[in-house]
Amino acid sequence: MAVTYESTYKGNSILTDKEKGYGCKTEILDAMRSVIDSSVQKHNKVLCVRFDLRFPSGTSASEKNKNIQDFASKYKKHFKRQGYDPQYLWVREQSREKRQHYHLMVTVNGNKIQYPNRLLSKAEDLWKSTIGSEQDGLVDHCNRSRKGENQPNSYMLRRNAPDFDQVYDRCHKRCSYLTKENTKGYAPKGHREFGYSRIPKSNN
Repeated sequence: MAVTYESTYKGNSILTDKEKGYGCKTEILDAMRSVIDSSVQKHNKVLCVRFDLRFPSGTSASEKNKNIQDFASKYKKHFKRQGYDPQYLWVREQSREKRQHYHLMVTVNGNKIQYPNRLLSKAEDLWKSTIGSEQDGLVDHCNRSRKGENQPNSYMLRRNAPDFDQVYDRCHKRCSYLTKENTKGYAPKGHREFGYSRIPKSNN
């Protein structure tokens, strides 16, 4: 899978550091863009949200990504019934030192929902039921940096707004975290490291 170390990809900012050797995988970047762009084409307002899913200590994750696939299916089905038209991208990550976990990006119809709270709360419920755990705190809302500073975990993309390009670029850069190369490559052979909503060709 190709990797870019440039600071932009197809005209938009991404999280890379050429000096430190931190790059982004272009195949995942393309999947990310297809999810965001198809949602923007369908809806004049799109809410894009970031969150992470983790496993309780002492438990083992499914090597075949069954947990995340089951979660994504139930999550999309639930919010589709609400008329939110959800789309998603998930990536499987595991560095040499840390346990397996998943990063997600979700887009929904911003005319139906303005803030991420409901999306995050439902993620908590569905993830616990999917992995059979009662433990709270397994969904990281991604609203704080590693230093504990506040950071955005959602963006409202308003297609006709004068600042659309700037907000899209900030969203693109933030979500490009999912595409980083350095914590990939540890999945068992033959198992995917990412998955996303299949976008009809007419929407690409």
